[in-house]
Amino acid sequence: MEKLGINWGLLIAQLINVIFVVWLLTTFLYRPILNMLNQRTNRIQEGLQDAEKVREQLANAKRDYDAELAKARQEAAGILAQAQERARAQAAEIIAQAHRDAEKIKSDALAQAEQERQRMLSELKDRMAELVVLTAERVLGEELKANHDRLIEESLAELGKYN
Repeated sequence: MEKLGINWGLLIAQLINVIFVVWLLTTFLYRPILNMLNQRTNRIQEGLQDAEKVREQLANAKRDYDAELAKARQEAAGILAQAQERARAQAAEIIAQAHRDAEKIKSDALAQAEQERQRMLSELKDRMAELVVLTAERVLGEELKANHDRLIEESLAELGKYN
């Protein structure tokens, strides 16, 4: 092989050098770089998984928020409807009480007017009785004096003034 120009000692030394450089590169360069790249890939995947979890949690939180908001709106509508119904019931009760009060005032006024009418009739009867007695006294007194007709006309005229 020496005729071909191959130097076996140099060839073996170069092979050992290449193998040593490959070993050195693999041990100190390729493996740490590959480990670092694998760790970075793992961190990125974990970050993506965490981001996906956070996105799901956010979607769940939004869904829960929307559900709670809808529930709160429903409750508010129910409370509002109840308040409106109570207000209508109270208004109806107030109106009914006002009608009852008005009827009571009206009946009291009618009763009072009737009492006043009865009192006035009683006073009128008493006054008329007085006038009749007075007239009778005068008539009887004048009859004795013979002016009976004149006294009756005067009494009737006086009685007409009070009616």
